[in-house]
Amino acid sequence: MAFIVEDGTGIEDSNAYVDKPFAENYLFGERLAQFKALSDDEKEAAIIAGSQFVDVSYEWKGTRSTLEQGLSWPRDDVDFEGHDVIGIPAAVKKAACEAAYLYLTEEGGLFSNENDKEVARERIEGAVDISYVNPKDKARESITRFEVIDKLVRDLIKKPELDGPSVGSAPVVRT
Repeated sequence: MAFIVEDGTGIEDSNAYVDKPFAENYLFGERLAQFKALSDDEKEAAIIAGSQFVDVSYEWKGTRSTLEQGLSWPRDDVDFEGHDVIGIPAAVKKAACEAAYLYLTEEGGLFSNENDKEVARERIEGAVDISYVNPKDKARESITRFEVIDKLVRDLIKKPELDGPSVGSAPVVRT
């Protein structure tokens, strides 16, 4: 697979939000040492995986700039702190670097099936008795796993819309 970095114009075959020098400038300390120890092909694979993860994990504000572009960014009609977002936001690039590093270090990788249930207890005798871990019990683990990425992009993703008045709101009538 070719390594094609999006330059903010909506490249049709792009598959990465950052190039290797950007990732090396973003990472530091032990993380940078681990990244630099990789071959160029391994670095590119990590960046592509990180970019794909960021690309598909969020419902972004605005609309894709073109139908043909390879990634979700660039986008139109995105406002950030009163400014129109043009090209690829720095937060998306940083998130791709974070995800690339997680791709290298996470057991099971970035893309896992959260619906898989972890066996909490199993007893096999005359009858089979299997108990599964409640996904809610693991919620804190999954929140912290991608917390940095989530915080980086939080102002670029759509907020859930409510279908009516929020809980506790009511019209006020003064008499």
